[in-house]
Amino acid sequence: MTTKPHQPLISLCMIVKNEADNLARCLRSARGAADEIIIVDTGSTDATRSIARSFGARIIDYPWNGDFAAARNAGLALAQGTWILVLDADEELDPGSRDELLVCAKHTEYEAFFVRIHNHQGMERASQTLTVNPILRMFKNRPNYRFSGIIHEQIAASIVQETPAAAMHMSTVIVHHYGYADGVVERKDKISRNLGLLKQQLEESPGDAFQHFNLAVEYMRLGDYGQALEHIGTSLNLAEPGTSYIHLLYKYKVRCLAVTGDYPAALEACGQGSSLFPDYPDLHHLKGALLLQVSALAEAKAALCRALQIGASPPLYHTESGLGTYLTHTLLGQVCQQIGEDHEAAACFTRAAQLQPEPWLLIPRLTRLFKCTGREPELHGWLAGQLPGILTEQRQELLRLLVRDGCYTAAADMLEGGVGSGVAAGEMDAAIQSADEIDGVMQDAGAVDVTAQSAGEIDSVMQDAGAVDATAQSAGEIDGVMQDAGAVDATAQSAGEIDAGVGAGAVDDAALEVPPSADLLKLLQRAEAASAAELSYDDITGLLNHPAVNPADGNTSLPLSAIAAAVQPLILLADKVLAALVTSAIYSPAAAAARLTLPLPRSTD
Repeated sequence: MTTKPHQPLISLCMIVKNEADNLARCLRSARGAADEIIIVDTGSTDATRSIARSFGARIIDYPWNGDFAAARNAGLALAQGTWILVLDADEELDPGSRDELLVCAKHTEYEAFFVRIHNHQGMERASQTLTVNPILRMFKNRPNYRFSGIIHEQIAASIVQETPAAAMHMSTVIVHHYGYADGVVERKDKISRNLGLLKQQLEESPGDAFQHFNLAVEYMRLGDYGQALEHIGTSLNLAEPGTSYIHLLYKYKVRCLAVTGDYPAALEACGQGSSLFPDYPDLHHLKGALLLQVSALAEAKAALCRALQIGASPPLYHTESGLGTYLTHTLLGQVCQQIGEDHEAAACFTRAAQLQPEPWLLIPRLTRLFKCTGREPELHGWLAGQLPGILTEQRQELLRLLVRDGCYTAAADMLEGGVGSGVAAGEMDAAIQSADEIDGVMQDAGAVDVTAQSAGEIDSVMQDAGAVDATAQSAGEIDGVMQDAGAVDATAQSAGEIDAGVGAGAVDDAALEVPPSADLLKLLQRAEAASAAELSYDDITGLLNHPAVNPADGNTSLPLSAIAAAVQPLILLADKVLAALVTSAIYSPAAAAARLTLPLPRSTD
């Protein structure tokens, strides 16, 4: 055991089995925070034990008996620290949180601390965070504080039972979790294992609200939303007021009802949850997504603006990355676009891109909006002022996207180095001068009182609508599915548009370096000026196959497959025809709507 002067000791307690791929990263992250490491090994056959020894861990052999709590408690019994810190092998303490954890340890007036678990899509800290969950992970080392539950074991109930007045603090310590990364759940067959243990637990304790909640989650991962709803209802009936996960029960109830197509019931559940948790942005976002599905656009806008007014979720709630921030801005942009508020839509998509960890994902939607609303000459200047990183870091990718989506004016502006139509770089639309004013647009739009709408009013706007897509295979994916739902384009934009730009992140700049081509510029200017009747299939093909757009070595994140190469010219010719019809008073609305449904270039083409 290492010691730090005047610092209460922290014992890191873990249970592991065959975690050689993850354990070193976890233990390395705890260096400088944990004074001792106690590892309960339940039967590893790989290098787990030798890795643990290399970090000075004390290893306890504990044959697996199907009881997670019993295994946890075997480690607690030997801990000597003032505090118990619990981590899993597929987690790591954020480097920036180590000092905060040590500060927490000095506050012995508390009995326990919650940390923020960031569930990642990938296996690295830099990968996208799908969900954030507050979980109790550090608590006083007392003999009577022990875990309960053979699966999803908990310590909080024991602490409250032994110390009814226990003070617990919600810290901002971050722990990164990779157990729900793509393929991990399937590889470890977690769902099957969890279902068996949870059913066993409920046979012994049928009135356990928490295990009914956990069973509902597993059924959601399996796509059995009927069974999930049954257990959600049971858990809501059994849970004591103030139980920490009730807000999540309402959220999952909304999701399950939406997936089954019962939008009135889903909206009713949204209202119930929001009345109990008015500062929970996720429920307001979901309400906006549901109202958009049934074309109640004014109400959808009000709900989304309420979510944006709250912003990122308060620490005590389980949340999803982007709800209350960039995903909500994206969805509000879609609502504004449908209403016909194009300037607000552009502001929303831009703000979403500014906040989005991968801003490129919003660029196809933003460029399409500028093109279809007659503002394409402003696009280059807008990007230069609002999203300069796109122009500097992904310039060649942007050029390819613009050409493949028929934004010839903007593409020509890029090649010329100009900003188009006299708009100076950095100059914005007069209605939206800065990011602060973009947010102001959202605040003003949020003046509509969402909560004033009665269940009857909500029901009155319900219409038949297509089923919301839901494929939730893991807890990470369950939470991720409404990120997708938040990005569903109610204007019937194709899957190609939804997928646009995915994987179009940072690439090898040297390999992509293509100098501005006078030849390409000439082709762009001709295509820009020509009418649909003057352009031919071969004209468009020549643009798409130009070396600056479609390199011979294929080194681009927007490659053209054989099918796309044949179809894309036809799409762009159709766009030219529709653009001409937009000038007609008779055909304008239909033509404008049709242009927005044309598929965007995809990374999978």
